[in-house]
Amino acid sequence: MKAIFKALTLTMSVLGATLTSQAQNGPSVAGQINQAGNKPVEFATVTLLKAKDSSLVKGAIADISGKYEFEQVKQGKYLVAAVSVGMTKVYSNAFEVGTTTVRVPAVSLETASKSLKGIDVTARKPFIEQKADKMIVNVESSITAAGGTAMEALEKSPTITVDKDGNISMKGKSGVVIMIDGKQTNMSSQDVAELLKSMPASNLDQIELIANPSAKYDAAGNSGIINLKLKKNTSYGTNGNVTLGGSYGMWPRWNGGLNLNHRNAKFNVYGSYNYSYREQENDLGIYRTLTDNNQFKVFDQTNIAKRTSTYQAGKIGADYFISKGHTIGVMVDLTANDHNDPSFATTRIGNGQVIDSILHTNTTDNGTWKRGAYNVNYRGILDSTGKELNIDLDYAKNTNKQLSQIYALTRDGIGKNIMGSDTSRNNQPSNIEIKTAKIDYTHPLKNQAKLEAGVKVSFVTTDNNARFDSLKGGNWILDENRSNHFIYKENINAAYLNFNKQYKKLNVQVGLRGEQTHISSNSESVKGQNNTVIKNDSTYFNLFPSAALTYELNKNNTLGLSYSRRIQRPSYEDLNPFEFYLDRYTKAAGNPNLKPQYSNNFEITHTFKQFLITSIGYSHTKDMMARILEADVDKSTGDTTVLKYKFMNVAKADNFNLNVSVPMPITKWWTSFTTISVSYAMYQTIVNNSTVDLAATGFFGRTQQTFTLTKNLSAEATIFYVSPQIAGQEFFRMKSMGSLDLGLQQKVMKGKGTVKLNVTDVLKTNHFRGSFDNGGRNTAVTSMWDAQQVRMTFTYRFGNNNVKAARNRQTGLEAEQNRVKQGGN
Repeated sequence: MKAIFKALTLTMSVLGATLTSQAQNGPSVAGQINQAGNKPVEFATVTLLKAKDSSLVKGAIADISGKYEFEQVKQGKYLVAAVSVGMTKVYSNAFEVGTTTVRVPAVSLETASKSLKGIDVTARKPFIEQKADKMIVNVESSITAAGGTAMEALEKSPTITVDKDGNISMKGKSGVVIMIDGKQTNMSSQDVAELLKSMPASNLDQIELIANPSAKYDAAGNSGIINLKLKKNTSYGTNGNVTLGGSYGMWPRWNGGLNLNHRNAKFNVYGSYNYSYREQENDLGIYRTLTDNNQFKVFDQTNIAKRTSTYQAGKIGADYFISKGHTIGVMVDLTANDHNDPSFATTRIGNGQVIDSILHTNTTDNGTWKRGAYNVNYRGILDSTGKELNIDLDYAKNTNKQLSQIYALTRDGIGKNIMGSDTSRNNQPSNIEIKTAKIDYTHPLKNQAKLEAGVKVSFVTTDNNARFDSLKGGNWILDENRSNHFIYKENINAAYLNFNKQYKKLNVQVGLRGEQTHISSNSESVKGQNNTVIKNDSTYFNLFPSAALTYELNKNNTLGLSYSRRIQRPSYEDLNPFEFYLDRYTKAAGNPNLKPQYSNNFEITHTFKQFLITSIGYSHTKDMMARILEADVDKSTGDTTVLKYKFMNVAKADNFNLNVSVPMPITKWWTSFTTISVSYAMYQTIVNNSTVDLAATGFFGRTQQTFTLTKNLSAEATIFYVSPQIAGQEFFRMKSMGSLDLGLQQKVMKGKGTVKLNVTDVLKTNHFRGSFDNGGRNTAVTSMWDAQQVRMTFTYRFGNNNVKAARNRQTGLEAEQNRVKQGGN
């Protein structure tokens, strides 16, 4: 770990020296990046190239008004290249730099391809793009992400951390909303993790990081939104690409994908199919101590879980261009994930000196999760001023079939004599149905202002029927204490208004969103004091204001200020009181009394010379949901030594964070992107009638260095480090962890093919260690997985490559799909 930290320190030293050298006086090159209608392109990526061979000299990011500047430019002949998401790379005419500042004529970005005669330049998106309201990660531009999963690609994104259970945090804050193509997955954090671990990274085009969403977005999400945009071919004619990949660590994995697109003047038809097969292993150690009936006890558990899973995803869609500015579309998105998870656990029980008994637990867990999402949409540009109307109608159904069987055998302390055994099984089918409709309208106003308004309505019904049986006398007997049938219904009605105006140097955005929520739940097996079915029926209304200001102080400095109020509702399954057993003494359960959590988020952002980005943020969360370890009693045996994972509302949480991002070229063959996050978090709650009051500072750093070795060969090294801190959703005091990843990329077949080879976790330092102490119960956890892998991928692009931008449709399932469990915890 010291080696990782030294490497990170060395990289920052190089960046610091480079920044210092750039501060000197000298001739500069400045200009403006526009789009149709002479409107500025915010935060376009601009590069200064030598006219002779198009080699890279310097890079920069345009400011919010589209302006850019390169300082300390040597005399010579140059040209400027500019690119932004959804637009083709465009080059300026060649120009001479002498001893005075050069003003380059404005460069206008267009959707149609433009090539500079006599110069052969292969366009490549930058790894990171900074926009006014979000940061964009171009996954295809990362060599070390190739051949991995969507989760591994996400882990390489700036300000993102993922803990041992797959809980995702942004800028040190948990409660992130995950969207896929603008649709929320509606899963719990654990099941989002399983989905992303199954999805190949080759299926991703971009990752959008939105720290403080505007009122246009659903109010869900404590710490912002992560939108995963899947690949969709956008060219005229018939074209596509094929990807094949394989990797090996402790176990083999492979994946493949096909993307096809056909587009003409009236129709665009597209489709994709992705498949992955994964074998993986997780080694879990839990060491806990407690006092029960005045006796000190130690539980030392080791668990080896082997998962085999297959993931399949298919999408097909069509757009019909009715007339200029008017389009209707349909889309069908199908996903399936099958898994088989045998695990073997051994728990040694004693007083710390003598082992009294040994519990052996063998578990088989098989499941199939399927999702079908269907969308009909309309987009209309109503007139030449830019009035726009979008309508989306959506329906989705998620089904999950989960079958488990647990066999437990207890032996004496020396492992010879059998003291007892039992066998149980459970069947947990669930169905979630989601219906949404939304309308969004944009109305341009005078003097670079616009008004956005919209309404949305959603209906969700979940049906979970958990049945537990015990094997007694050769017959399966229903366990009424653990079986239950849970039905949950939810209706959300929302409306928003958002105003945006560009003054000379100031951009102002203010918005207000209102959401009315009605819920009803019915648990038909968990009885109350009067032996009646537990029901919950409630309605509440909330307002969610948001505001963002961006001010250009001068040509080198831009300041931003943003605020938003957010809500995070419990996932549907986390409200379900059914219990999942790891072994006789360890289980997880839902909580029907979970309440939504609310947060107020503030952030100040400073951009220096269009590339050095610094932000300071603060958030206060009320009724924060956290997965807590608490003592429990086995309803069947009365055992009081059971440990239960359960989501609870903690009293409050405060988070302060500082983030620095530096994307920049160091030489013409070496580019760098480094991000650093420092956070301070405070939590207060009560567990087992004992107060939990925690506070800690955490550090996260990641640096990605890319080297252009030849015209077709490049290399990449990525290092990340996480310091000891409090893991957000479970209050574990974790120890440090990190990783070094190395990769090579070779272009083949005249640029139509790409081969990528990489090695992840070279130093075997990417594993979790942490502990939680409360009420005299101490728990230490170690979790290791096959993070070290050798991976190779091949991608081949074919067909017509005359780029013509197509729609990347975001449907209306934005706030519901993120709360659906994917299955296979």
